[in-house]
Amino acid sequence: MRIAIITGGETGEREVSINSAKNVASAIGFATHETFVFPEDQSKFIESASTFDLVIPMIHGKGAEDGAVQQLCEALGLPFLFSPIDAHKIGIDKVLTKEFVDRAGIKTAKRFSRSSAVFPVFVKPRFGGSSVHTSRIESADALEIFLENVSEEMMIEEAVSGREFTVGVVEQNPGDPEALPVVQIVSQNKFFDYESKYNADHLASEICPARIDRALSRQLQDAAIAAHTLIGASHISRSDFIVTDAGEIYFLEINTIPGLTNSSLVPKMLNTANISFQRLLEKWCRDACAT
Repeated sequence: MRIAIITGGETGEREVSINSAKNVASAIGFATHETFVFPEDQSKFIESASTFDLVIPMIHGKGAEDGAVQQLCEALGLPFLFSPIDAHKIGIDKVLTKEFVDRAGIKTAKRFSRSSAVFPVFVKPRFGGSSVHTSRIESADALEIFLENVSEEMMIEEAVSGREFTVGVVEQNPGDPEALPVVQIVSQNKFFDYESKYNADHLASEICPARIDRALSRQLQDAAIAAHTLIGASHISRSDFIVTDAGEIYFLEINTIPGLTNSSLVPKMLNTANISFQRLLEKWCRDACAT
């Protein structure tokens, strides 16, 4: 089996994507593989596409988590891991994803326009992840200044406060999603921002498994499985939540290609659940090549 790993991208998540790809490459002892950093290596990948059996897209955010790389693979006749194109297109769009989970009765934060915002608010990219360009804004003046300095489409949401949790979902068997142990995020900053995830001086505490009662853990896991299923995700996803002091669960977002670096959340969840990432990856690859 010969595998192409595609990573890189042109967003603020590029470095995380490359580190995730390195971790994936280190887990592939069952096949030969080659890594392509996009967009620099895109032509090289296309030229050599016929020599590969399978692609592992490892770009977080735009470029793969939006279905772009998957569409390229489909055009080249190459199978790929993780979710189908439509699931990525839904998952990367926070507005569209929340419409799906809203219909399932899962709470989401209220969205505002610039003129209707009730402060404080969170402002985040409609498309994207890793908390890049996400900020808590306290006033209308600060909101206008912030929006003047970003070029991408942004969402303005009520600042729901509470404890932060995240739940990974994996399919050890196709079409049978199971939730991994819940992780509680305790950030040194005001919220679980980019620094809290990747800056060694500001890393959040990631408590795995979360020290919560079994009922809340099951509710969060059920919500993560529901989000995974509703958007049509496959193999793996990770959903983020806030639980208010009143015990209400709010869905924040889903990641259809979650971080897989050494310090990322899903690998920690897999370790806690005694699930071998290497064996899981090998099964996914062999299954994908067999279909």
